[in-house]
Amino acid sequence: MTTFQFNNAPAQRHRTSLQGDMAQVDDAPVAIRAAGANAFVAQVDGRSERLYAKAHGDAVFVQLKGRAWRLDRVDPTRSTSAAAAGATGAAQAPMPGVVVSLHTALGQAVKQGDPLLVIESMKLQMTIEAAADGVVTELPFAVGQTFQRGAVLVRTAADAVPTAKATSEGAAP
Repeated sequence: MTTFQFNNAPAQRHRTSLQGDMAQVDDAPVAIRAAGANAFVAQVDGRSERLYAKAHGDAVFVQLKGRAWRLDRVDPTRSTSAAAAGATGAAQAPMPGVVVSLHTALGQAVKQGDPLLVIESMKLQMTIEAAADGVVTELPFAVGQTFQRGAVLVRTAADAVPTAKATSEGAAP
């Protein structure tokens, strides 16, 4: 059995496991069958849904109903550079690709889960989201530029929120 995890919304993680033609998403079993190259049909809530999936290294990229997710293989015996980069505010490219659109700018304040940019790799588009609240400090690629796997696509730094100082202005002497 292979176990994966993915984010569906800010601060929400899902565990997924695959074994044969069955997937388990959190506590829900999902039957899956192949329907062509990188194409599959999943039984979701009693309906057949067509999805596309492409494995690359320790990740599987899934597209369903116009949305895309990256499912990362869980391996408790090692830490991934992507996880370490996320902790430092750097979003790294999971595979080579091209920047499709930018949704942020240098110096812009962002919240966890905000879309930062959209990339395309192997004909799948993927939205790169802010891993934490902060300010965008680096956007090294413009729309249309290509990048290699592991390239830093965007970097954020913790947003320093000014603290309110108590003043005695307007107070009686």
